[in-house]
Amino acid sequence: MHQQNARGATAAYSMSSDFTAYSTNDLLRMIYDGEYHGKDFAYNALWGTVFGRWRKGIDLEPLIALLQSEKSGERERGAFYLDEADPPADRMADVVIKLADDPVGHCRWRFVAYVTNSRLYSDAFADRLAACLLDRDLYVRARTIYWAVVVDDNTFAHFSEAVLSGAGRKPYNFSNLENTAFWRESERKRAARGIEIAQRLRAGESVKGIRESVPEEDSNSFDDLAFLNHAIKRALERRASEARSASGP
Repeated sequence: MHQQNARGATAAYSMSSDFTAYSTNDLLRMIYDGEYHGKDFAYNALWGTVFGRWRKGIDLEPLIALLQSEKSGERERGAFYLDEADPPADRMADVVIKLADDPVGHCRWRFVAYVTNSRLYSDAFADRLAACLLDRDLYVRARTIYWAVVVDDNTFAHFSEAVLSGAGRKPYNFSNLENTAFWRESERKRAARGIEIAQRLRAGESVKGIRESVPEEDSNSFDDLAFLNHAIKRALERRASEARSASGP
């Protein structure tokens, strides 16, 4: 009996070790089917093969299907895969932009993360990023501020103008005009505050100093930006280095 089980395990491992024999859909199904397919099968199949294919733009249909699923859990899983696999932007732009309006906050911040890595940008993306800057999910807002800190000067200038001109704001229209005016003004200030924080971080100010002088901003936003402090410093150093190279000797 023991030998039979050992042979079965060995066969399963041997079968699963050649991932090229399986479609991406089959690998994803086997990862989650609860059966034993060999030691480290799930890790190697997902991180080594599935993500490897998607990074090259191969067999993206299963990923797109997850991102467009009517089930929130599947969209969340697809958003995680998107962030980890980082597939080519030209193949994903039309699908990814829809995540900005997903009711699940996890999907919205993964949208921002993918845009940060892929450098996707257009008027349409600026509008959805502006909405993310105003997001009530503080993690989404903070990640959008971080995106605004690390992008190039031209993109930041265009984005700032779009945000301050009203991009991404909700069409508040209560029957009580005072309520409409109140929330519109609240969003206007929230938009201006987000741009100010990004602008000051781009100029090299510390999160601590900005936190103390912007009392209306929720502390969780600053906590997340403080967590990203090393990444912000690297982005500023890279931008300064590029500026020196562009100016010549």
